[in-house]
Amino acid sequence: MSLAPSEQPSGTAPRSQSPVDIRPSATDVSALPPLRLHHPARLTLRLRFERPGRHRPDCDRPEEGTVAAEPPPGQECLMSVGGAVHRLEQIHWHTPSEHTVGGVGFPLEQHLKYVRTAEGGGAAGKGAKEYAVLVVFVHPGEADDSLDRLLHSARRGEDPWDVPGVELDALLPSCTESYRYLGSTTTCPYTTGVRWMVLPHPVQASAAALEHYRSLFPQGSAREVQPLGDRRIAGDRHRWW
Repeated sequence: MSLAPSEQPSGTAPRSQSPVDIRPSATDVSALPPLRLHHPARLTLRLRFERPGRHRPDCDRPEEGTVAAEPPPGQECLMSVGGAVHRLEQIHWHTPSEHTVGGVGFPLEQHLKYVRTAEGGGAAGKGAKEYAVLVVFVHPGEADDSLDRLLHSARRGEDPWDVPGVELDALLPSCTESYRYLGSTTTCPYTTGVRWMVLPHPVQASAAALEHYRSLFPQGSAREVQPLGDRRIAGDRHRWW
């Protein structure tokens, strides 16, 4: 996930970085505020290839860019977490998955990047952006119309393109139990302060759609797992692992 320039001084040791390996047995299991999603039934997403920025000395790896999808301006695509309301800004994909659960990864990781609205309080009302990212793992299986069409359409190029009739809810698992922690963007400059919500229940896409997307990034487009340090990961009451 990428944002604005980092507030972390160049050359300092990385702290509160993402992605991480989630160990369910070591998480703080509690009753977290539920994720409530409010998406249109169908909408047109505009996709574009985001070229990687120039490699910097404080980046830990070369980047291959990503394919990103944005909802139309003015379209209400919202997520509420407790009293905080977030608006969907972008969807993009990393291959292979960046986060792992119990050391196990997936072929693809989908990021739904939300920004906190002024109505949701927080620093967003003061001009600063507060981001929350919903992570969805993808593995090969039955084709999903919306996700397959998005992945099959992916390409490298200068001009954006549209994919109509996308069901955002079809990109998500039916169970939204999650693991949550505070981390950073996973692309340089690794800006901290991002709230991550990792859904451990994966969704499926056809093997052909996954292979097409992965073929665009032969070296992979995922950052390696980072040390958790003294951070704690919170989880819902039920465990699936």
